[in-house]
Formats: sequence, C-alpha cells, structure tokens
Amino acid sequence: MESKHVTHHFVKDQKASAQEISDYMSSPVFEVEATARVKQTAELMNENHIGSLLVKENDKYVGIITESDITRKVIAKGLDTNETLVSDIMTQPIISLDCHLPITKANAFMAEKRVRHLAITDEGQIVGILSVKDLVSFFANPRLR
Repeated sequence: MESKHVTHHFVKDQKASAQEISDYMSSPVFEVEATARVKQTAELMNENHIGSLLVKENDKYVGIITESDITRKVIAKGLDTNETLVSDIMTQPIISLDCHLPITKANAFMAEKRVRHLAITDEGQIVGILSVKDLVSFFANPRLR
C-alpha cells in the first residue's frame, strides 16, 4: 500500500520571509509629553515594563526617550531627574519602518542605524514600537527563521 507523505505542520507554517514587523511589535504605543520630567517618565516605563516612550508635543510625536537616554544623558552626568525635561534628552528624529515589512528587514535596519527601539508605521501613522527584545522573540524561535 502506497502512503502519501504529509509534511509536518511546523514545516508548512515555517514562513520566515512572511513574518511581518507587525507580528512582533508592541502596540498600543506608550507616550509622554515633552514637558514631562525624567523621573516621572522613568517611573512610567518601570510600571509598564517598557524600555521606551514616544515623546509628544502639541499632539505630534517629536522624539523617543529610552532607558539608555536616561542612563547616559541624565544619570551618568549627575543631572537631577526631578528637574530634567524629557525634551532635553530625547532622541530625535524618530526612526521608523512600515509594519508590513519583513521582520528580518527590521533587524538589519536597526543594526545599521544602531538603535534598540524603532517606531513602526502603517500608512504613515505610528502604530507600534519594535525593540531588540521583540527581535529576540523572533530569532529565538527556530521554526520562524
């Protein structure tokens, strides 16, 4: 009796090139006003277990603040977290990629730009954030590579 070979479902589902950034990004976006103090910003990041916040000014995203910004630009320089404004240390301009691009493209782009957090857009509007931690989720799963 002849048996027909059936491909295991893991192999069928293995579509690394089809994995989009949107499958791994964090959404909704957390934000902070440009006039916020660094201390309250760090507390917000800690409460939400996130490493970055988009910075908003007049209903428009104008930058991003990350744990690294706080560490390198405030703590290491001995600045007062109660007095330092987010707008004084945020990174700008915001670097972004479209959510429908392959996750592997985001990895290469982030390495090239030397960033650990990337704004993700859909039709020009920011809809999420992709972090190095999110990339680890993809690359740690051998079925997706």
